[in-house]
Amino acid sequence: MRSDNNDSDSSYFSLSITPSGCHSDAFEWALDMGSTYHICPRRELFASFKLVGKSTIRIRMYDGILRNLKEVRYIPSMTKNIISIGALEVEGLRWTIGEGVLKMSSGSLVILKGIRRNNVYYLMSSVVTGLASS
Repeated sequence: MRSDNNDSDSSYFSLSITPSGCHSDAFEWALDMGSTYHICPRRELFASFKLVGKSTIRIRMYDGILRNLKEVRYIPSMTKNIISIGALEVEGLRWTIGEGVLKMSSGSLVILKGIRRNNVYYLMSSVVTGLASS
């Protein structure tokens, strides 16, 4: 995962998103080690819609930093948002798990965190909704 000094990051990452105090399935992102791709069934969450079937979703991380989750597949028949841990690992991120927290890091910088709930890790963040353009 590449890091810029801007308020957004153009690199890839996978995680589950849960807005603070909210457990709505519409905005939760499950961190999944078995998924090959990032998946989202809600088109209104995409910041852009450049390619048919896949695009970018903007996410405000637990630390307030805006990041772009790229190459997210739009699959309306899915019922959950999924971030692929494997896809993030391919981009150079490393994961650690302990005490109910999953962390994805680039060197010593923690890029994202997931918390365990019902044996599933969910991203600690919120979605920044944007109008999808065709």
